[in-house]
Amino acid sequence: MARASASASLIDGKIYVFGGCPEDADSSNWAEVFDPVYQTWGIFNTPKMAHSINQSVVIEEKKVYAVDEEDQSFSFLPSEGRIWKSGKKDSKVGSRHDWCVIGKLLYCRATRGRILWCQPDELDWKEVKGLEQLQLYLSGTRYIFRRTSDKRPSKTNVKYDIRKISSNSAGNIVIFGNAHIGDPECVELWSAEISMERREGGEIWGKIEWSNVVFKLDPLSNSYSVDVLFSASVHL
Repeated sequence: MARASASASLIDGKIYVFGGCPEDADSSNWAEVFDPVYQTWGIFNTPKMAHSINQSVVIEEKKVYAVDEEDQSFSFLPSEGRIWKSGKKDSKVGSRHDWCVIGKLLYCRATRGRILWCQPDELDWKEVKGLEQLQLYLSGTRYIFRRTSDKRPSKTNVKYDIRKISSNSAGNIVIFGNAHIGDPECVELWSAEISMERREGGEIWGKIEWSNVVFKLDPLSNSYSVDVLFSASVHL
């Protein structure tokens, strides 16, 4: 089935793919499972739902946790059969993208360079503390003035924010974002690794382990933004 921006999860050596079918959002067959051993795809029958899946993650390596475009959460355990259970609704205002799991907590990126966390069964998102310096460079807008080919001045609004967030094998968060740190006429893609610590009172604090520029757009480029489509943790 043709898909775009689907969400995928790996469980027991099989790849489960959800959503990404806007033209068929009401269908009960928008989930598929791929068996790498036999190189076969199969339809993963699900209850008929009115909305497409926006996010899905694997919790504790076995349980799939998903949220649809109306912010309703669902979960299921493949080992117990293909039965989906409804959970709480994400009712907080704001955009949340790139869900990932560290331990038993969910993390995601929000606007203005913020990283949020929550308990999967609660969906009560809270901000990771201690990252104010990171937010200083990964939030806001700036105008860049340049001259076009016909010598006319051109003004472009450049937005800075986290573009991608994921977890690595060390159990840390890795982020990528457009930052305003170096050359004011360039757009730089920065990456940072952030470790998490739970402190008294239940707050999650982040510590920047390292950060550096990984890609820089040429000042003469017509692009003013860098998008990260996919990131993965590998052992070398």
